[in-house]
Amino acid sequence: MVDRKHPERLQSGYVRNEELQAHEVTDMLSVLDTAGVDGAFVFTFAMPTLKYHEDPLYDFDKASYSLVKSSAPGSHGTTYPDMPWEPKASFKAVAAYHASHETRSTPI
Repeated sequence: MVDRKHPERLQSGYVRNEELQAHEVTDMLSVLDTAGVDGAFVFTFAMPTLKYHEDPLYDFDKASYSLVKSSAPGSHGTTYPDMPWEPKASFKAVAAYHASHETRSTPI
């Protein structure tokens, strides 16, 4: 039986570290770029089942590799007010990485 007064929550001690996630993603993009890989899939854009919450005990987004943090139902982000998510540091880091690296193209 589920106790609706006390929804599932995280144990204390987990830390949100968006900067580390951003570093790991861009570091891997750099490794792939150096190896000559033409394209890569950056894990996932959004994980709507792992919602962000200001209270760290309910911030399930900490377990997500997504580039954006999903909002609670009915909530929207501030960067894109019509979207139910807010960009994380990794979203901005991936955009900056691609903006600062020359796109390789092969003539057909």
